[in-house]
Amino acid sequence: MERRKRKKQKNKSLIILNSLLLIACIILFSVVFFYLKNTTFSSSKANNSIKQTQTKKTTTNSNNSANKVSWEKQTEEVKFPILMYHAIHNIAPEESSNANLIVAPELFEEHIKALKDDGYYFLTPKEAYKVLTENVLPNGNKKIVWLTFDDSLEDFYTQAYPILTKYKAHATNNVITGMTVQGLADHLTLPQMKEMVNNGIALQSHTVNHPDLSQQSYDVAESEMKEADEYLDENFNQDTIAIAYPAGRYSDETLEIAKKYYKLGVTTNEGLASKSDGLLSLNRVRILPTTTAQSLLEEIAQ
Repeated sequence: MERRKRKKQKNKSLIILNSLLLIACIILFSVVFFYLKNTTFSSSKANNSIKQTQTKKTTTNSNNSANKVSWEKQTEEVKFPILMYHAIHNIAPEESSNANLIVAPELFEEHIKALKDDGYYFLTPKEAYKVLTENVLPNGNKKIVWLTFDDSLEDFYTQAYPILTKYKAHATNNVITGMTVQGLADHLTLPQMKEMVNNGIALQSHTVNHPDLSQQSYDVAESEMKEADEYLDENFNQDTIAIAYPAGRYSDETLEIAKKYYKLGVTTNEGLASKSDGLLSLNRVRILPTTTAQSLLEEIAQ
């Protein structure tokens, strides 16, 4: 009797032990199953992410290739218009003395649209330098233009910049750096300029204080050009290559100093720009408040 009782207790213990082992196996199996499932899912997700990244990169490279410019050498000297704008806003009665420097935003948009529709390629400063020094054209296109704006006025940010962005047109603003440093009203601020630079706008020099360089001493003229160059280089991590002479005035001494710090210089001399005129004394086409889109196209046609 006693032996049968002990045997029964032993069988009961074995049943409990087997049950516990079975439960443990089920738990272990479940853990392994979910681990493998999650690993497979993560791997699949990672692979999909890599594929998406590769696809995006391929698309980007494809777009870059589509937008890639082929610079074609020319036999005749290349000449092109450098347009000179100043203020872009609706003129107020008290601004009559500066009327010729102000273009209405609506008219400005007509200019840019007309240039775009007519097939013009908008140059950056570096591209302008390439055209002039290598005598090349982008994709062989003779319709090229360099848009320049003097004086770093705030309306360039509020009025011109949105229009330029709309038509994907490159443009250059020639900055009076001292105005920005002093935080003068109606002039571009550093944050505004940094935003625009990140979106394709170029900034070049218009000196520190906008003096008549032809009337300054050598040291003052050099300081004006050198400090403006340094300010732009440091704040925008760039190599500033161009200067617009204040009021278009310069002398042989001015050109001598400019050569130390810049590769290009733009004046207010009327006409198309070419290397034969001198890289530091380039002509520009002045834009007036009466310049229509049609008259602009006719004036710069070659």
